[in-house]
Order: sequence, then structure tokens, then C-alpha cells
Amino acid sequence: MSRSLHGIRVAHFEARRATELDGLIARHGGVPWSAPALSELPIHPQGNDRATLDQVASGAFDVVVFLTGTGTRRLLEESDRAGRLDDVVLALRRTTIIARGPKPIPVLRTHRLKAAYVAPAPHTTTELLATLDTIAVAGLHVLVVAAGEESREPSVSLRRRGADVADLQLYEWALSPTDATRIRETILEIIAGRIEAVLFTTQVQVRHVIDVAARNGLLEQFVSALREHVLLGAVGPTVEHALAVHGLHADVVPQHPKMGHLVVALADRIAPPKSSEPVSLVDYVQAVLSGRGAF
Repeated sequence: MSRSLHGIRVAHFEARRATELDGLIARHGGVPWSAPALSELPIHPQGNDRATLDQVASGAFDVVVFLTGTGTRRLLEESDRAGRLDDVVLALRRTTIIARGPKPIPVLRTHRLKAAYVAPAPHTTTELLATLDTIAVAGLHVLVVAAGEESREPSVSLRRRGADVADLQLYEWALSPTDATRIRETILEIIAGRIEAVLFTTQVQVRHVIDVAARNGLLEQFVSALREHVLLGAVGPTVEHALAVHGLHADVVPQHPKMGHLVVALADRIAPPKSSEPVSLVDYVQAVLSGRGAF
């Protein structure tokens, strides 16, 4: 294999695709350490949200914006649970569908639905707003199917431009006690210097892990460890920014915000050892971090 992680231990906080990321790390010669930092809990619509779902089924919206693949799937699941799936699918076919990135696309495709616009990489709010700016929305009824937490954008910008906007959140991001325990174990391993690289694949993971460190009185030690003796990877600029908020610099950010590209970028960051003398993994990573290059 041309790219190798040379046996370093790589921690990550991916949940839904943890097994896939474990496999990617192992195939590139690393030792995966998994600590899921995110649970997606369904929200069943009641009251106004149920009314909004009925409006979708009746074709009341001119534009529907899907922020995540999970939100897209949840809309279709709740439509089916309410016995309105056929109505919703038919209405969406007459609607201008906009996706913040590629993840809603395969979900839509299962019902022969297609997005008219997909925000380009790296698929952040910035690219979504730029895409929406190309569309005349004044006077239109727009539905924003939210991610796992409330957010101001793109709804605020759409309202400012004269759109009548409704927001619909059908799942939430949470952290289970079991996952919090595993994250604490991971933080202690990182502080002890027994993990050489750490990968984050969502900004929510960053927030949850930092929260666990703070609750356990480990934040200062944890941040110091990440700065001093760990290669830190972010799947894209949104996660990179979330790390920067806490004074952390991502050593690895792939050009394309995907897990496979992240692992390859990490392997590329680690030049193969040139010395015939045995070198510990900790010393090896320290050399890479210090910019001295490979041994």
C-alpha cells in the first residue's frame, strides 16, 4: 500500500458510520479507536410541526431546503407514519428542492425525487446561502428541513429576502451516558499519550467531546494534549472552524469533506520513516508535528 498510517492509533468520534471509518483506518495500516459522540434521536411532530407536515402533503411549499440526509429521511418516515407519504412525494415532485450537500440525494432518489440545486463543496452554510442567492424567493413559501439542532440560517436570510419560511426539525443530536463514558476513556488515553491521531467528522462531535472533558475537569489537559502530541484531523472547514473556536489547529483537512479522503490525507501527512533505527510512534508523530519531517 502506497499510503500507510504505520501502525499509529487513531481515535475518532463518528457514530452512524463508525464501522466504516474503523475499516478505513485499519486498511491504511492504523489501529482504530472508536468513541461515538453523537446520537440522532427522532422527534415526532406534534402541534405546529404536524400542521407543517400536512402543509407539505398538500403542496403548500414552493421550495424545500434539506440540510441533512437524516432530516430528509425523517421527513419521509414521518410522512409514511401519518399515512401521507404518497401525497408528500407527489408534492415534492412539484417543488423546487435544494440540498445543502450530497447526503440528501440518495434518500430522495429512493422515491424518485431530485434536487434542483445542490450547494457545492465543502457544503457549508456559506455555500448554501450562495446557492440560495441565485434563486428569487420573494413571496414564496419555503420549508427548511433542519439538522439535529436549531440554527438561524438559512431561514433568517430567506426571510430577509422576502420569503415566507417554515422550519421543521424532526430529529435531535444528543449524547448518551454510555457514549460519554467511552469519550472520557478516550480523553484519558489521549492525555496519557497512548493515541497518536484524532479525527473529527462533525462539529457536534467537537462540542460534545469538549463538554465531556470540561465536566470531568480534564479540559485543560485534553486541549494541551491535542496541541502538543496528537495529529488532529477535521473532515472539512466547518469542523476545522469548530476546533479553532477552542484554540485547536487541524493538522489535516482533506480537499473533499469525506471520511475516506480524511484518512488518506492523514496517511499522506505522515511521511514513511527513512531511518533504519527503530523509532517509537510517539517520537515519530512528534517529529511530524514539529515540522522536522520523517526520520
